[in-house]
Amino acid sequence: MDQNTGPGLVQQAAAISGSSAAVSDDLAAALFPKSDIILSDRMLSNGRLYLQSIVQDIETEICMIAVEDFGLTHDTIIEIGNSDRGHSFPLLQNAGLLETKTLLNHIFISVQRVELGARLLQKISQSDLEAVLTRYLDNEDAAIADAAMASLVAQSRDNAAPGSIHAHIASLPAEILFALVWPVVAAIQKLSGYDGPDLKKAAEKLLGGHDESVGTQSRARRLAQLVDQLAEDEHHLHPLYDGLDLFLARLAKRSGLSVDQLILFTAEPNMVRLVLTMRAVDLPTDHAISIFGVLDASGQLLTPASYNEIDGEKAAELVSKWAGNKLFQDAQRQLNAGLPGFSD
Repeated sequence: MDQNTGPGLVQQAAAISGSSAAVSDDLAAALFPKSDIILSDRMLSNGRLYLQSIVQDIETEICMIAVEDFGLTHDTIIEIGNSDRGHSFPLLQNAGLLETKTLLNHIFISVQRVELGARLLQKISQSDLEAVLTRYLDNEDAAIADAAMASLVAQSRDNAAPGSIHAHIASLPAEILFALVWPVVAAIQKLSGYDGPDLKKAAEKLLGGHDESVGTQSRARRLAQLVDQLAEDEHHLHPLYDGLDLFLARLAKRSGLSVDQLILFTAEPNMVRLVLTMRAVDLPTDHAISIFGVLDASGQLLTPASYNEIDGEKAAELVSKWAGNKLFQDAQRQLNAGLPGFSD
C-alpha cells in the first residue's frame, strides 16, 4: 500500500464495502451459468473493450456536437470531447446502467463476430479475404457494383485491424445507440456539473442523424439480395467465397433467420442449430461440412452420415420456428420453463 492516507483511503474503503456486498451475485453467475455457451476469458475481455469503445465514442460525439454545433463553452466537456480515453464508463458501470439484456446480447454477438473473423483468417489470408468483395466492383450490374463498394467501405470502417474489437457508431443498431446515449448524457452532466440544455440537444441530434442503412449488416444484406440473383453465385454460399458478413447475410436471407441468430448458433455447442439451418436450406453435404470446419473452434467434425441423417423437413420446421417472433418465443419459453413435456 502506498503512503496515500486520509480521505482517499476512506473513499476507497467505502466503495469496496459497497461492491463486496455483491460478491455472491458474481459467484452465482460463475457457478450456475444459465446457458450452454462457454464464455472464454478472451471473449469477456473483448466484450469489455467493445463496450468501453462504444461508450467513449458516444460521449466524444455528444461533447463535440455540443461544442461545435451549439456553441457550448465548458472546459470539462471540451476536455472530454478531445480526450483519447473514456470518462463515462466507470460511472455507468458502477450504477448498473450497462447491464440491460438488449445491450449485453448485442455485445455478445459483436464479440462472437470477431471470433468468427479470427477463425476465418486461419483458413484464408487477409488479402484474399479483401478480394472477396472486390470481384463484384466491376460487375456489369451497377447496383451490384455500388452495393459491393458500400459493403467494402463499411467493413473497412469496422475492421480497422483484423481480429480487433472496436465499435463504430454508424454500425450500431438504433435501439443500442438509444439505450446508451441518455445514460452517457447523464454521466457527462454529473462529471462536468453542467445542467444546461446543450448536451441533450447534442444527443437528440446524434440520434436524429443515425442511419442504420450504412451499417455493415445492412450493407451486406443489400448485397446479398443482389448477389443471390446471379446464376454463377447460386451455389457458392461459403464464408471462404463470400467473406463472413456476406455469407451470414445470404444464409439469413435463405433461412429467414437474422444474422444475429446465426452468429449465436456458431457459439453454441457443436453449432447444432447452424447445422440444422444448413440442412433446412438444402446446402450440399460437402458445402456444409466445409463451412462447419471453417467456423467451428471446438475441434469437432461434421460427417456426411450425421449431416445426411438429418430430416430436411424437420430441420426446416425448426428453423421456421426459430425465425418467428422473438418476443413470443421468449414468452413461451418462460411460461413453459420447468413444465414436463415442454421444450423448444
